[in-house]
Amino acid sequence: MSAPKANDLAERRRQLRIKRRIKFYQRVWRSLAMIGFAGGIVWLARSPIWLLRSAEQIEVSENQTLSDANVRDLVPVAYPQTLLEIEPDELANMLTKQASIESAVVSRRLIPPGLYVRITERQPVAIALPNKARPVQTIPDQPQPFQEPGLIDAQGYWMPRNSFADVGADIALPTLTVEGMRPGYAGAWQVIYQEIQRSPVKITAIDWSDPNNLILQSELGAVHIGTFGDRFAAQLAALDQLRSLSEKVNPEQVAFIDLKDPQNPVIETFQANNQSF
Repeated sequence: MSAPKANDLAERRRQLRIKRRIKFYQRVWRSLAMIGFAGGIVWLARSPIWLLRSAEQIEVSENQTLSDANVRDLVPVAYPQTLLEIEPDELANMLTKQASIESAVVSRRLIPPGLYVRITERQPVAIALPNKARPVQTIPDQPQPFQEPGLIDAQGYWMPRNSFADVGADIALPTLTVEGMRPGYAGAWQVIYQEIQRSPVKITAIDWSDPNNLILQSELGAVHIGTFGDRFAAQLAALDQLRSLSEKVNPEQVAFIDLKDPQNPVIETFQANNQSF
């Protein structure tokens, strides 16, 4: 095999230099294109076209109690502000700090420029009253759950009584009251609330001041449940069976209905001639 000619080697070197030069310019152009694209995005985002000028550019959805205006007023945006400067997750976290809002999702809208805000509100189902046997010694600077009158939802979440009024919402207060509830009772409360909602007997008040004796105020009178437990549904079913109570006992003489044992209801009367049914 003959050795490559000097002219051939020179030509190969020239071709390699040309290829390297082309690749270099390609890399330069790619970098410039990326920089230009990123700069264009930033320019567009900061341009007046993508400016949030007023709360009217915020679209609110899934709200039931709070009005659109109520929610817009709660979104902490300093107008005017560009969409690029807005942090949706931070705005959502700020919204959920309101006792009346359970969850929130905030996202940007490019065309037309604005924000989407989707919220889930808390629905008060009962008025929570503090235990009257344990009066508050001092008035705290911040609301103390269950140590002052407030509202609770079906999950047992406590809210200050002005949670909705403070954000401009006008709601009807619940008719059900619960006294003496404590922070650790949320799980039991969820069961209690679900069961009294199912019960044909109307329950208007719950006294939980004594954890050893849950007392219900029903349309049939006061009902002593004892310690809340797995028999609560059976106790409410036994209460429903006592609807004909007024036919057998003068309602004015009934002190309370003892349902600690749902299999053996006892009517406690003021004359102490207790009756079992």
